[in-house]
Amino acid sequence: MKKISQLFFTGLVIIIAPLVSRIEMQAGAVRASSLHSKAKHQTETPLQPSQPTGLPPFTLWYNGDWNQDQTRVYGNGIGFNEDDYCNFGNSGLNAHAYDDFIVSSPNGWQVSAVFSDNYQDLCDGLGDQGAICEIRQNVSPGDGGQIVASGYTYAPEITYVGPPDYSIERVMVTGLDVHLPPGQYWLNVTPTGPGAGSAEVRTNGVNCVGSLCGNDNNSYAWSPEYGDFWAQLDADYEMGVVGYSCPGNCEIYVSTAKSVKFALSGLELDVPLNLTGQSAVEDRSGQPAGNYTAQITFSQNIISIGHASVSCGRVASTSINGSVLTVNLSGVATTCNASDITLTVNDVKDDAGDNLGTGCVTMGMLLGDVDGNRVVDSNDSTIVRSQLGQPTNDTNLRSDVNGDGTISNADLQLISRHIGTSLP
Repeated sequence: MKKISQLFFTGLVIIIAPLVSRIEMQAGAVRASSLHSKAKHQTETPLQPSQPTGLPPFTLWYNGDWNQDQTRVYGNGIGFNEDDYCNFGNSGLNAHAYDDFIVSSPNGWQVSAVFSDNYQDLCDGLGDQGAICEIRQNVSPGDGGQIVASGYTYAPEITYVGPPDYSIERVMVTGLDVHLPPGQYWLNVTPTGPGAGSAEVRTNGVNCVGSLCGNDNNSYAWSPEYGDFWAQLDADYEMGVVGYSCPGNCEIYVSTAKSVKFALSGLELDVPLNLTGQSAVEDRSGQPAGNYTAQITFSQNIISIGHASVSCGRVASTSINGSVLTVNLSGVATTCNASDITLTVNDVKDDAGDNLGTGCVTMGMLLGDVDGNRVVDSNDSTIVRSQLGQPTNDTNLRSDVNGDGTISNADLQLISRHIGTSLP
């Protein structure tokens, strides 16, 4: 009997299956053209030349920017990536696009996130939705090959990456911990939820990262509307994989990170830092010296690091306790505000002799952004006013902007001085 293990994360379930398990398909492959014929054909204005401003940190594979040469015809300039609830012209189309990438590192990749870029205007858009994802091997016409990993999340990270007037959004499933040995794989990421709908954006491989670039026309569509089948498509789609390449054995990698401050009572007050996607916001002051503390937890106990540096300010000291590296920063003054501060650690060694060449953690420094929405505005003042007089604790820690242990008018004054500042 096939064994399946489940790993549970916050808001995420991922199921990892052995590579030897085979997915049985219904007999009879269906040509891609028949799937196109059920789609909603709607010619619109050509895609504009604006492209995504940046990729998530540690992107290992990105299939390239959208194809500007294609007019936006559903089934031509856009692709297949719709969930069960979207209905195009009463066709009831439900299809998922899979595109291929290569893991070339001798010891594979450790995958922490996957994403796809989707055109949302064909349906009701994303809203508050979830997302599903799958990674497969050995996909061929009429055969879905083998599932390597699959999962779903109720809280995908959604960011706008499209040009003006076009609803192209990046849907990223984070919190993964999947090891991929060297080889060829096919990825799908599809937003889900009542009323949701999207179409995967096509690419011709421009500005791609890793291999394969989006120009090999080796993608597939799966649609339960027609039964379980795999139709090869003459296109490539805008997707990506985030994580670590493993020149060593990939046993050591950054697991979690946080910005740490302590109340006068000794209570530890932490702001978790994101490892992928947009930086998490640290809104609290470092007082006159600009002192902050970051703690990075690795997958293994570590014994040494070669060097630690920071993009703004300076590293005052470091210490190691098991798998946790503590980095004390100073000089993170007002000149660092409203910017992403990246802490880089080089040549990390664990107690088994493994080595991580480089690990990075980014913190968005924005004084007074109490609600963490990347802009200081009146809502931040409103939150602090509702908590005036409270001692700082683990539920209101972000409101103690000046870090004196009490939420007071001094915090409101600091917010007022930074109204209108924002993170990119």
